[in-house]
Amino acid sequence: MDPTTINKAGNKIEDTGTKSKVADSAANRLAGSNERGASADTVELTENAKLLQRMVQTVGTSPAIDSQRVEAVKTAIQNGEYQVDVEAIADSMIRIDRLFGDQ
Repeated sequence: MDPTTINKAGNKIEDTGTKSKVADSAANRLAGSNERGASADTVELTENAKLLQRMVQTVGTSPAIDSQRVEAVKTAIQNGEYQVDVEAIADSMIRIDRLFGDQ
């Protein structure tokens, strides 16, 4: 085929007579790169990503609302019997800060 006729209006790659060779060659290169890429590519999560993944799994398996616990706390608050453990809250806040504080 004359090189001047390629890319003119109305001409397609199929008109060149090399369609199957080009397509086969491209498909083989693509298949080969996928095979090599699948075995060579690796992903490693950071410690924070691993922690977040564990947290998401834990939340996903936990019940949304513990109705009995909510009612017990409500009743205790209304009766003036609810006790706040400030030491436990402070310890939890410090532990969380240590996990995420230096980011």
